Amino acid sequence: MTRDDLIREYKNQAGTWQALVGVYGVIVGVMALSGYLMVG
Repeated sequence: MTRDDLIREYKNQAGTWQALVGVYGVIVGVMALSGYLMVG
């Protein structure tokens, strides 16, 4: 499997809005947690 195949497969799997919301949720959660740890 080449990198292009992996990217194509990822796009096919992550085409649903639930997957996008999950990814963004994890990113925002990590950012918020790291900011809280730095401030607190």
